[in-house]
Amino acid sequence: MPHRWCTSAGLRQTQIESGADITFNEVFKPLFIQRICALKPKRVIEVGAGTGHLSKAISGHGFSLTTIEPSEGMFRIAQEVLSGENVILKNCSSFTLPLSETFDVAFSHMVAHVVEDMPGFFNSIAIHLSQEAHFIFSIPHPCFYNSYKKFFGEEYNYMKRMMKVVSFSITRDPDNLISGVPYHHRPLSDYINALVDAGFALDGFDEIYPPEKTQRKYGELWESPRYCVFVCRKL
Repeated sequence: MPHRWCTSAGLRQTQIESGADITFNEVFKPLFIQRICALKPKRVIEVGAGTGHLSKAISGHGFSLTTIEPSEGMFRIAQEVLSGENVILKNCSSFTLPLSETFDVAFSHMVAHVVEDMPGFFNSIAIHLSQEAHFIFSIPHPCFYNSYKKFFGEEYNYMKRMMKVVSFSITRDPDNLISGVPYHHRPLSDYINALVDAGFALDGFDEIYPPEKTQRKYGELWESPRYCVFVCRKL
């Protein structure tokens, strides 16, 4: 995904390491660790590693970890972040990963909604998973995210597939804008049906709504869940 991620990699590293990114550090990181470790996997892959910080947090839990990232800018930062970790890092996507590589857990954080070919993306992951393996991924909540970020105007229709190149900032760092990022809105039924077509069953679904103590760190309480996490099992 050679979009704005290439030039925003350094900014994302600073936001995560400084603690400014509350959602990543206090919401997603512990959730992914909990979900993955509960499965007791042997071979795990992160698809779309970004800066590598999620793989860094998850490494060292008793399983081998491979992480892939197609963006050159993000890959360079991930090399730095993961330099002291027992993690295999590759500059590729799930579409170009060698077919010989198989895993019993794949996870992907905030990637599926920026991918144009979402069914192809799910299939590209499924072929690298053994039977009964799991795929865990997060996206902005299709039901509520537009009310929060207001990416689409009057043309917004929840049931309509829509795409827009968007700009956004995080709550604790409002002056640094990340722009030129593709955002695909799809109803939840699109995700679920594409997962079924790729050979997955839905084992769990988390709607991300942090405890009030965490929400207050943003300066205001959330009106609704902003993100969601799918836990899928390959049949």
